[in-house]
Amino acid sequence: MQIAIMTDLHLNKQAYKSVMSRNDSLLPFRIVDFMNAFSYMVDECVNKIKPDLVVIGGDVYDTDTPNISVRKFFNDQISKLLKAKIPLIILTGNHDINRKNHALQDLQELKLKTVLVIDKPTITVYKDTQLFLFPYSLEVEQQKIAIKDEFNNFVQEIHAKKDGKPSIFFGHFGVRGAAINEYSEDVDIDVNEDEITNTTTTAVVKKDYKNTNKDDIDCDDLDSIGADYVILGDYHKHQTLNTKKCIAMYAGSIEKTTFSEISQKKGFVVYNSDAESKGKMGKCSFVEYPNCRPMLELKGNFIDFKAAFKKIDYSKYSEAIVKLKFIGTKAEDADLSAGLESFKKEIREKINPVHIDLVKFKVNDEEQIKEEQEATKLENTIMESGHLSNADVIAGAKEEITGRVKDQQEAILTINLADEIYQETVQKMAGE
Repeated sequence: MQIAIMTDLHLNKQAYKSVMSRNDSLLPFRIVDFMNAFSYMVDECVNKIKPDLVVIGGDVYDTDTPNISVRKFFNDQISKLLKAKIPLIILTGNHDINRKNHALQDLQELKLKTVLVIDKPTITVYKDTQLFLFPYSLEVEQQKIAIKDEFNNFVQEIHAKKDGKPSIFFGHFGVRGAAINEYSEDVDIDVNEDEITNTTTTAVVKKDYKNTNKDDIDCDDLDSIGADYVILGDYHKHQTLNTKKCIAMYAGSIEKTTFSEISQKKGFVVYNSDAESKGKMGKCSFVEYPNCRPMLELKGNFIDFKAAFKKIDYSKYSEAIVKLKFIGTKAEDADLSAGLESFKKEIREKINPVHIDLVKFKVNDEEQIKEEQEATKLENTIMESGHLSNADVIAGAKEEITGRVKDQQEAILTINLADEIYQETVQKMAGE
């Protein structure tokens, strides 16, 4: 038996909403990018792989309110699978849900025989395999139960119903120790108003930003399920996890979302029960999507930009998203302003980019650079969770109040008041 697993489709991607597609003037180019990726993967399943089942592991949409065009596109792709007689299971993800409902309810209410929308923990059997399906649920979104508590309850149910058949657990959540994403680490700078050293490279240093939340589900918890395989959605980087008893992995998103994913491979996972088990992937294989939107990041001062751009293979960056990350002195900023339009013209002539971004940091503004690093980490957290957690909101409020209110006693009182107001608001929303 073969199962194709796709996660984190994010079909109504919200980035660059004002930049329309060159091939579809009615939709932003990033939405079209994600549509193209999903269409490619469905076609691969229908025409080449021909799996017995397709599982979408959450986050079909980037928000819970996709427009009609995006919904129609998704329905058209489902129709391809139906015509090919390939059943489909869809788990709700955190991006698909708001506090009252989820974006897949209309499809769920059709009650199609071969399309199953899962919005609550469910155990089912397909052919010879037990499937344990753990979506991001409304109960978790409404904060009626913590996701780890819901997970533990589901694991107890699994143990009670496990029947010795081969088993696969599909879920949508973050795992402690997993790489949430990659982020650019700023180069070391000699903070001097007159000169700057070692400020440029196109090979930007990358580090894994990992989930360190002690309250989250971890690899030992995944082993406790007792499943043969655990295949997850939520984190966008395709990766295997450090489990001891089961084979666990994230399938990864289908397209690059931000520059933090610039070096990642995108695609989907295929489980084949008849395949030989190999390494950390076991009987699974990764099918790469070859048409990701190119991304080019140039970093440093204006001279650095031009030197780095001349070294690239232009054929690899046709219609790329280009990010110019300026780090330099005031004098170098003036040089950039004088030559920027001419440089943009050169970029357009060589690679015809779909969009060019410019961000600036002064070498003597250490605080701004530090804030940018922290903001990048927070952006990754929000992107993967779909929203800020209670702890994130409270921590952010505390930091802001501490920075603004100098009297320590007054700051403590203000923090306590903000915490009370926030908790009351959360409780009220949960009760709606």
